[in-house]
Amino acid sequence: MMPILEVISVGSGMTLQDSGRSGWRRFGVAPGGAMDQHGMVQANRLLGNLQHAPVLELMRQGAQLKVLADTWLALSGGGFCAELPAWSARFFEAGSVLHFSELSEGLWAYLAVPGGFVAPKYFESVSVDTRSGIGSGLKQGERLYAKGPIIAGQYPRVRQRQVHPDLQKVYPDEQQIRLLPGPQYDSFAADSRRLLVEGLWQVSPRSDRTGYRLDGGVLEPAPSIHSEPVISGSIQVTTDGLAIVTMRYGPTVGGYPKIAVIREADLDQFAQCGPGTRIKFIWEHY
Repeated sequence: MMPILEVISVGSGMTLQDSGRSGWRRFGVAPGGAMDQHGMVQANRLLGNLQHAPVLELMRQGAQLKVLADTWLALSGGGFCAELPAWSARFFEAGSVLHFSELSEGLWAYLAVPGGFVAPKYFESVSVDTRSGIGSGLKQGERLYAKGPIIAGQYPRVRQRQVHPDLQKVYPDEQQIRLLPGPQYDSFAADSRRLLVEGLWQVSPRSDRTGYRLDGGVLEPAPSIHSEPVISGSIQVTTDGLAIVTMRYGPTVGGYPKIAVIREADLDQFAQCGPGTRIKFIWEHY
C-alpha cells in the first residue's frame, strides 16, 4: 500500500471514524462512530466508497495534512478547509497541503479518500475512542493509507464533484431540534416539560463526545430510577436539574431519569452544534 496523507498538525482534534460498533452495547461498549453519520456518508458517496468506509473526522480549526500521492479527496460537514469546500470532492496533486483554518459553522468535518482509510479494527470498527482506550489518536508525522486504488483519472473530464443541494446541511447559530417523550417523561413535573420546549438552550463548553451539556434552565428532577439502558440522543436530568444529552460515545446504562429523546433524524444535526449554539426544542407528534 501507498501512503496518501501525512499529518502535519492534528489541530483541535483528528481521529479515524466509521459507522461505529453495532451490537456491542449489551457488553458496555458504546456504539461510537462518526459524530455526524450523515456527513460521513456523504463524503464517502462523493468518491464512490461504501457509505460507512472509514473517514477522517476533524474538529474545527488547526489541522493540516500533506497529500503524498495524486488523488481525489472529498469533504463534508463543516467547511473548515481552505483548499476543499465542504460537500465537494476534487483532485489533488502530491505535495499539496490542506489547511483546516476557515471559520465556519458546525463542529465536525469529514475527509474521505478512495476506498476509505486503512486502520486496525477494535470490536469490528476502526472508530477511535481515546476516553475508553479503544484505538489511539493521530500524531504529527503519522502517515495514513487508503484502501482503494489511487487513480489520478478516476473521474475523467470532471473538475469537481458536489453533494446534491438537498443533501447538504447548514449549521446556523440557532437550531430547532425535534424531540420524542423519554421513558420517564410522565415522572417530570408539568413545569419542567414545558420549560424544555419553551426555553432557549445553549450547548455548554463543558460538552464532549460522551454528552452535550445544556445551559439555559434548571429542570425539577424526577424521582430516581434504577440504572437502565441509555440510547444516543437521550436527554437525562441530573439530581441538580441539569440537562445532558447522551451522545454516541456516552454510557450504555445510566440512572438519571430521561425526560426526552432527540429524534434520530435530528441527532446528526444536533451533533454539529458547537459550544454556544442556541437550541430550540419542539415535541414531535405529541
